[in-house]
Amino acid sequence: MARPDKISRFLPLTFANGNSVRRFGKHCPQCRTMVGAEHMDGIASLMQGKIFLSAEACCPQCRQRFPVACVITDDKRVHRVLLPLWIFRLWLRSATRHDPQPAGDENWDVEQAETPQGLMLPADADVVRSEEILGRFQGEPISAWIEYQGQRFVFDRAAPGHNLTLTPSELLLEGRLIYRQQ
Repeated sequence: MARPDKISRFLPLTFANGNSVRRFGKHCPQCRTMVGAEHMDGIASLMQGKIFLSAEACCPQCRQRFPVACVITDDKRVHRVLLPLWIFRLWLRSATRHDPQPAGDENWDVEQAETPQGLMLPADADVVRSEEILGRFQGEPISAWIEYQGQRFVFDRAAPGHNLTLTPSELLLEGRLIYRQQ
């Protein structure tokens, strides 16, 4: 589970389009000094193609503490959060409850993810795809159904995160699309 930590430990985060956020900073509201991610404690997580960040910053110059809550889009634009801070923090903690802790700190135990019970196929798996396209996910087409080893699977849902559980009748294709046996 992702626990609050130095924001710099969560970075870099890379979007699906290849853009990467390696550093983050915010001006101190009191002395206007730039406060970097190494002086912020909180959570940063890449979800739904956006980075959600909630932290408490401490200015190294004047020791002023101030909250930071923002959303960073894949074009690296920073947007302020309009929700009350306590609601945003509660939502972010809940949304990241299955995220792993950032690497590099042996003091934290990383929970082992449960092994999915369904099939997990790589992008180069030998599958027959339907010509009917339902839409697109992460820029790639979603086939209405696929056939694998003589069995037909119909599209069920997209899997944007790493925390998923498959039932025995489900198949994960390319690590992002879940199909269920027909």
